[in-house]
Amino acid sequence: MTSKTLSTIFTPFKIGSRTLKNRLVALPVFTGYAQLNGKVSPLLVEHYTRLAHSGVAMVVVANAAVSPDGVSSIYNLRVDRDDFIPGLARLAQAIKRGGALACLQLNHAGRLAKTAQPLLPSPFDALHPAFELNTLEAFMNFFPLARRFGLTRELLKHIVTWRRCMTNEELDRVIANFGEAADRARDAGFDMVELHGASGYLLTQFLSAYTHKTSSGTGADFNDRVTFPLAVLQEVKRRLPEDFPIGFRLLLREWVPDGIDFQEAIAWAKLLEKHGISYLSATSGTHNSLFLPPIKKVTVKPAYLRKDAAALTREVNVPTIISGRIVTPSLAEKLVRERAADLIGLGRPLVADVDWVKKADRENEIRACRNCYYCLKRVILERGLICSRWPQWLQDRTELDHKLLTRGLERGLLVAADAADLEMIRTLVQSLLPPDPDFSATVLFLKSKGYSQPYGGSEADFVEQARQIWQQKRFAAGSLDHLVKVSERAFDEIVCAEAGHGGYGLIIVGRKPTEPWRARMLHKEQGKAVGLVGSNDRQAKVLVAVDLSPASLLALRFICHFFVGKPSFDLTFVHILEGLAGPVERRWEEIRKILDWDEDFELTLIGSKGKVAADLLETIQHGGYGTIIMGKRGLSNIKSRLLGSVSATVLRGLTDQTLFLID
Repeated sequence: MTSKTLSTIFTPFKIGSRTLKNRLVALPVFTGYAQLNGKVSPLLVEHYTRLAHSGVAMVVVANAAVSPDGVSSIYNLRVDRDDFIPGLARLAQAIKRGGALACLQLNHAGRLAKTAQPLLPSPFDALHPAFELNTLEAFMNFFPLARRFGLTRELLKHIVTWRRCMTNEELDRVIANFGEAADRARDAGFDMVELHGASGYLLTQFLSAYTHKTSSGTGADFNDRVTFPLAVLQEVKRRLPEDFPIGFRLLLREWVPDGIDFQEAIAWAKLLEKHGISYLSATSGTHNSLFLPPIKKVTVKPAYLRKDAAALTREVNVPTIISGRIVTPSLAEKLVRERAADLIGLGRPLVADVDWVKKADRENEIRACRNCYYCLKRVILERGLICSRWPQWLQDRTELDHKLLTRGLERGLLVAADAADLEMIRTLVQSLLPPDPDFSATVLFLKSKGYSQPYGGSEADFVEQARQIWQQKRFAAGSLDHLVKVSERAFDEIVCAEAGHGGYGLIIVGRKPTEPWRARMLHKEQGKAVGLVGSNDRQAKVLVAVDLSPASLLALRFICHFFVGKPSFDLTFVHILEGLAGPVERRWEEIRKILDWDEDFELTLIGSKGKVAADLLETIQHGGYGTIIMGKRGLSNIKSRLLGSVSATVLRGLTDQTLFLID
């Protein structure tokens, strides 16, 4: 296939005031890569940067929630507050630096939201029990048996909350939320926004007679069903400049009883055109239908929306985007030439092979999507998007990065129980904290009842001084707050309770051997990174203990984000060799690829004298290391008693060094 043969898909095209360099669009595919607080993560930026560099003309960032009660995942990107703008701006800039226009898809999940009281157009009923049971069975059969019971229980608990429709106040609030979110997207530098009117989320729920009922239980009239989505569009248009393009993800067929059919979809498309929509991105099926065997037989076919998309394109005078397994560039070229659509939407095909566009003239080399839904299973299970077609190193790297997301490392808890701790925190703020501009921290002041002032000054004054240093550094988007806890409980219990309540993933405590509660923190907290900071002046000389276990890899990925690239740190990677060197060296090369390390980090192999912890301590002492970083092996209580904990033994042998333990 030559570039001349593919001349149409590589011609420029205009959407409103924006010019696309070609006819190829990266569709919004949900990743579950945002931080637990809804902010942009390094993993999210890396993913969309790859898509932008793929050669497409526009990248649509999927599913940015317009309000806290609109998230469909605990890893949902959010755009409901101004403090999300800096991260979104970095994301938009990364896409545009990659050569693509940046579009942000705005969404509210409605009844599918991860919230205590989901919002619905009308209360749930069971007018179609056979269909709903079939849907539930098909969905559950999609997962391994071990997962089905838990998922069924969660789903049924969620359905119980679908008892009331939205109030007028909630309707007005969500309409305003969409408008405010669009305004923030523009402020962040996005070139367009797209309203998510598909997949069974809130706008779809209003448009569909399956989910939007009258008080008598029958499907609402079409004119009533379009009222709320039109109000959302009008509010978004009101908040944006006149020439700012607004797209709509359009559901052509819902494939559920009383659901949106093709004729209604066309009528809705014409209304959107009349009210100034800039483009229509066609799709079919929702979470209620896509898992059904008859529907899967349809959606497995290449270009399964070809006929419907062509009819849509004939009926409207705004640009259209076709999706639905556009598996090869030659197929994409044919679809544009025959006017099935103006633009080609690449969703999972581009996820499966980010070089899809670059391989256009040698499409036999394209790594095709198998339609296995492995990616969808992962995001439903809150494990983050991974494609089964990716090379193993990329799957491993993404798995590690998503595990770091689960740790909530964008939030730190800095613990102060005396004046020495304040000096420790001041040093941290100046040199040791991570370079993530969204990193936020809380200084937790601990006091025992009856001991009023262990710090020699005002907590608020100290935090203000630290905040000034913070702002002089690179944490302009993050915050530095403080909290005072006065209690008779053991301090480690207070810290653990606050860490769990506040979602802190990085906990830092000053070291003092005479106060055992501090050392206990290293092993009490699970799924977090805990630092026990010593008083030595060699903290920039870092030894990383590498045992090649999954915990060790997680610690190495933690180091990528927190230490690598900071010139003040001297990193040494050490492995205590208990067998042959060859397999360890080969695995280290694999790990360097997984971690995407350009620098030639060497692994120092040290022959064991019989006890790993003793070997590590000897290396630490002879090398003059001030900071030690280890992965927590996660041994069971029985194994820990039988084998002992290497990290606990190392801690007992340290003097004034700092120890980070990553679980």
